[in-house]
Amino acid sequence: MAWLSGAKESRSASPVYSPKDPALADLWGGGRQSASGQVVNSSTALTVSTVWACVTMHAQILAMLPKRVVKLREDGGKDVLATHRLDKLLRRKPNRWQTSFEFFEYMQACRWMKGNAYAQIVFNPGRQQNELVPLDPSRMWPFVKTQEGTIYYLYDNSPPPPPGSVLFYQYFPLNAQSVVLTAEEVLHVRGFSMNGIVGIDPISRAMYNAIGLAMATEEHGSTLFRNGAQIAKVLTAPGKLAQVTYDRMKEQVSGNFAGSANAHKTMILEEGMKVENLSMTSEQVQFLETRKLSVEELARFYNMPLVLIGHGDKAPTYASAEQFFMSFKAHTVQPEVERWEEAMECALLYPGEVDIEIDMDMDSMMRADAKSRSEYLKNRFGTASITPNGIRVYEGENPVTEEGADSLYIMSNMVPLDKAGQNPTKTPAEPSATGEDANA
Repeated sequence: MAWLSGAKESRSASPVYSPKDPALADLWGGGRQSASGQVVNSSTALTVSTVWACVTMHAQILAMLPKRVVKLREDGGKDVLATHRLDKLLRRKPNRWQTSFEFFEYMQACRWMKGNAYAQIVFNPGRQQNELVPLDPSRMWPFVKTQEGTIYYLYDNSPPPPPGSVLFYQYFPLNAQSVVLTAEEVLHVRGFSMNGIVGIDPISRAMYNAIGLAMATEEHGSTLFRNGAQIAKVLTAPGKLAQVTYDRMKEQVSGNFAGSANAHKTMILEEGMKVENLSMTSEQVQFLETRKLSVEELARFYNMPLVLIGHGDKAPTYASAEQFFMSFKAHTVQPEVERWEEAMECALLYPGEVDIEIDMDMDSMMRADAKSRSEYLKNRFGTASITPNGIRVYEGENPVTEEGADSLYIMSNMVPLDKAGQNPTKTPAEPSATGEDANA
């Protein structure tokens, strides 16, 4: 791979403080300036409560879903492969310092904040996947080598690479030279992409104005509260105040009564002065509306129901909240699950493992809803699609050995499925008073 030597860059002797380090752009004030004048990057965006709530919600939901490796059966069923080499990486310990939950939480947060999530696939001497090491998206630079030998570095707005190109990833560690990884060495989960390689950065490409407006209104609100005594009330005097009195009152108000920390203190007035309350100005009303619309706008970018981030003019009913959650599960969580399952299967499964799949169990999202879970299992049991032991295993309980525990039942008299439709055994009838058989 001598042709890659030109693509590698030697890092500074002090890379932690190098202004060329792409990962330090946020710390050095880098980012995109919004129309409101605020500089927006991944660090400043997280200071907005809506962004924090949406990103952590997305990350934690995907992290909590159980991951399992399954083998497809010829009859359409699936068998869980608890001893597969990927079981430990996905369910228990992806690397030496993270749990499965922490790994997927970090990766999904990167996906929503940067548009891409990367992890290096570390192989052991036997060429089996040994670790999944998360990589910082801001330090990763994908590029392709065309059939003619030309190297193209790709951004999220680059055109698609030419046919026949080979994909590589150049990564800039914290304190070492850059390294080049092949596509087979990287688990890359990309978001919406215009070139099929690099996911679009949602903050710098789409959300920067909405986030900047939220930051500006937050700063404006802080200023209002800092000078709170001058907003809601005014002091009036029957005549013109002497300069000495004016200066003394000005110093007293600004020093002892301004700010939320000095609220509800008693003020002593002189020379016939009165306190008059002011109604909320149109500017202040517009400020509150702007804050409300800012939350809704950012939640729209993240496809997040407002009820899940604690926003709304009134508390939703149980029925409406349930519908919101069902819509969120179907239109937001399900696409993300599909994205992750397919990305992991492409990156982690060997070419010959065509009958192996990686599943994320979305049924676990019903764990907190005992009523829905009960109705779901009841309907499955009544349609002969799950056994009593199957229900116990689904609920995390051990199966039992009682007779019929592994049989399927239908609602008609609750008989085993293999005996459905059989005539019941006739019992001998008592003789009638005339001596004739009652069953005749």
